[in-house]
Amino acid sequence: MTVLNYKCPCCGYIKQTAKTFNPSRKIAELKRRRSKSVRKAIRDVVNKITTHIPSDNQLIKEYYFYQSISKVDGRIVKWGIERYVEASGYLKGKGFKYLTQIILNHNSNRESMKKYERKMIGKPPSIVKLKKED
Repeated sequence: MTVLNYKCPCCGYIKQTAKTFNPSRKIAELKRRRSKSVRKAIRDVVNKITTHIPSDNQLIKEYYFYQSISKVDGRIVKWGIERYVEASGYLKGKGFKYLTQIILNHNSNRESMKKYERKMIGKPPSIVKLKKED
């Protein structure tokens, strides 16, 4: 008997034919890949979401969140979490899916955001070294 595993790269859903799925083990595995500061930021926001949004207080939804941001750099994840917490998204009923989209959209748009921000704000002036007269 062969065991076939089909894994969705976006949401992390695994269709298995012979085994049962244990999301807490997969969550721990995905957490270990992150740095300590990113783990702390994710842990804090997950606690806020699961406390304030009862529909997102499920282990499988937390796993889908971790899986969907697994390929994103830690700096971008922290940036998205900071924006989410600043806007108090968890108090407005916006859960894991909303936070995931903030992170993924910033990941795909950050280069063009930098370019247009530089056009809007401009460059800082160059540093001019003055010659001292003796």
